Amino acid sequence: MELDLPVDPNEPTYCLCNQVSYGEMVACDNPNCKIEWFHFGCVGLKEQPRGKWYCPDCAALKNRRKGRSR
Repeated sequence: MELDLPVDPNEPTYCLCNQVSYGEMVACDNPNCKIEWFHFGCVGLKEQPRGKWYCPDCAALKNRRKGRSR
């Protein structure tokens, strides 16, 4: 989802879409997440998740690590 709003070039960008903060956002619970904040729509959320939430990249990384430890 792209917005046609004037954007301060110094404003940080977030999410998989690399856009500025707008609307509802969720933080990845991985403290080492490279992106950190995500727009609900970009990650398929309609409401705030209960408990810990990991972005698609961190969830995949976590699952790969879990598979190796078996």
